[in-house]
Amino acid sequence: MSIVTKAALTAMLALGGVAVATASPAAPAQKQKKGKEGEAPALKVGEEFRKAAMAAQTALQANDTATADTQLTAAEALIKNDDEKYFAAQLRLPLEARKKNTAGMKAALDTLLADPRTQDKPRLTFVRGDIARQEKDYQGALRYLQQAQQLGYNDAENLTLSIAQTQFDLGNAQGGVAELEKAVQAKKAAGQPVPDSWYDLAVAKLYGAKDSAGVSKWLRMQLNDYPNAKNWRRSLLVYRDSAQLDNQGKLDLFRLMRQTKSLADQNDYLEYADIAYRVGLPFETKAVIEEGRAAGKIQPTGLAQLLNDANSAIKVEGSLAALEGKARSAANGKSAAQLGDAYLGSGNYAKAVEFYKLGLQKGGVNTEEVNLRLGNALVGTGNRAEAGTAFEVVKTQPKAEIATFWKQWLATPGTATASN
Repeated sequence: MSIVTKAALTAMLALGGVAVATASPAAPAQKQKKGKEGEAPALKVGEEFRKAAMAAQTALQANDTATADTQLTAAEALIKNDDEKYFAAQLRLPLEARKKNTAGMKAALDTLLADPRTQDKPRLTFVRGDIARQEKDYQGALRYLQQAQQLGYNDAENLTLSIAQTQFDLGNAQGGVAELEKAVQAKKAAGQPVPDSWYDLAVAKLYGAKDSAGVSKWLRMQLNDYPNAKNWRRSLLVYRDSAQLDNQGKLDLFRLMRQTKSLADQNDYLEYADIAYRVGLPFETKAVIEEGRAAGKIQPTGLAQLLNDANSAIKVEGSLAALEGKARSAANGKSAAQLGDAYLGSGNYAKAVEFYKLGLQKGGVNTEEVNLRLGNALVGTGNRAEAGTAFEVVKTQPKAEIATFWKQWLATPGTATASN
């Protein structure tokens, strides 16, 4: 993906008539005269070169590219000194820019950047760096772009994005993302929206670099600006894959997708229901499949075998209410927490809250896991404030990241809705 569109051409054309803006070739009688104070000195050129060059300049100003090219080629054949070389390069650069000929621009730029008389070197250095990028000379591009930055090139957004993209081209995901973050901060400081595609790019690069913490950070940044169902679904799935979650972790993430209405199709429901069944929660498998069918995300007879298996397991287990006495009388909180899982999966959030709290009270459970699920159940009951408190207890990865996603969703109520 390229995030710098026509940046070099825009910068180049912004220069206007380079030759007109700087020094001009002197007429014969003016050769030895200096310009007025503050003006560039007249260039010392031969008469034959001057005529051809001025004809080229006149044609260029009239947008007669063909004539300008013919006249300038004739002038270049007459070059005998550095002044003539310098003036020809000033004409050649805007001409080649209009022709969109990067090779010609490159040659002219190299001449101008080597000459101390050249004005607007920061912008020209940026253009030279962008051309190097087009030629896949990424080390050279980075050198020119960083030099433009040092010279004070003032189109910070295009420059920063160009450096970021070049770092990506060089395989430096961290360096590129660091530059991209500068561009994001500049946009926000200016009160401007950050393009959604910038977040997509950073996430893709960090995902490729297997930086799960970085992926999570940028997904949350994206959700802050674009908290729609598409981004919620994508963010949670990308995080799941980058974090390499076990089945319990995936189950907790699917529960967040269920709560935020981010389950998109039958494949999502199949994976969720299958994991729930394999970890011993047939009530959740049954509830998820029935919800998917009711929402039209699963065909009326879809996932029939898995639903039959879940129903068979439920018959063996008996009703959840029949398990409550055992959970209350147990020596520790494990049975209560397991019953809380079953109630959570079946959608009975009030009962889930009751038995998760009982499990924590009795002890002997994974406190962070139970609090993560308690927060989930509290969201289901509408007790968002207490849910946030439960999520705050979760500090160990990868569950801490899932809790952070829950807290982010709590901060943007009503935004995580299913796609049509």
